Amino acid sequence: MEPVVLNRERAAADRLKRMPMLFDDYRDEDFYGLPRKYSIVARVEVKFPIEPRFRDKQHFVLSDINGAKIEAITYMYETVKHFDNLLHEKHVYKMDNVKFNLHPGEFNFRHLNGPMELCLDQQAIVEPYTVPIQMAPFPKQILLNLADIAELPNRTLVDIMAVVVHLGTIHRTMWGPFRKIVIMDARGYLHIIKVWGDLLNKNALRWALAKEDYGIITGTMFRRFRRQECLESSDHTAIHFNPFHHNTHHFRPIQKALVALNNRQFAVTFLEEERRR
Repeated sequence: MEPVVLNRERAAADRLKRMPMLFDDYRDEDFYGLPRKYSIVARVEVKFPIEPRFRDKQHFVLSDINGAKIEAITYMYETVKHFDNLLHEKHVYKMDNVKFNLHPGEFNFRHLNGPMELCLDQQAIVEPYTVPIQMAPFPKQILLNLADIAELPNRTLVDIMAVVVHLGTIHRTMWGPFRKIVIMDARGYLHIIKVWGDLLNKNALRWALAKEDYGIITGTMFRRFRRQECLESSDHTAIHFNPFHHNTHHFRPIQKALVALNNRQFAVTFLEEERRR
């Protein structure tokens, strides 16, 4: 066997010994060759309902201590039932004997658009992680250029950071109130997000101040809808106003330019044009 192959196998064995393994430690080249099992420590960010038709599939969104996210999937009725009873949102677990798989592409629906996904099968061992651990306060992959969203599959969940420019009127429907909000990304382009329910009611003052001061927000778990050409808050969305984040410096020049302009008519016009489409 060639030395290069031996070194690669030795490096892979060394990575297996590390605890906990981070999602970004896994490389695509590890997928080729003999299948390997890994041990991770992760928090369950979202636990989706069991798929109702055959009740043989369930999706989860997990995050590691660095804030990197990955989608985990479990199959087969008994296995799905086991993990549905075992895993709870916002709880941290140690998971042994888990497998990484390549993302199947847009023909198989996934909530996240990462290159890999996690498989929880009958051999996976999951138990609560009792060691005190500090999880990342924000996701690791936050979109600053929202034009990248156009390339994502329909109904994909994304995390964003932007500047609040204008608040539309509140609309009340049978599903609850919603509001369209005009935001500006790090490249200075305008976009629209649709925010529903408690994210409006509980943050009414914060939204008003964010509009007045051109505040920076981070929004997690926004869902992309291709037909509406906008991002819409989901049941799992969390919004942070003026976050203490290392990427906020990208938006400082934009904030200064908007304050100096002191005119929101361009955002009002943008919202009206989007409404006519």
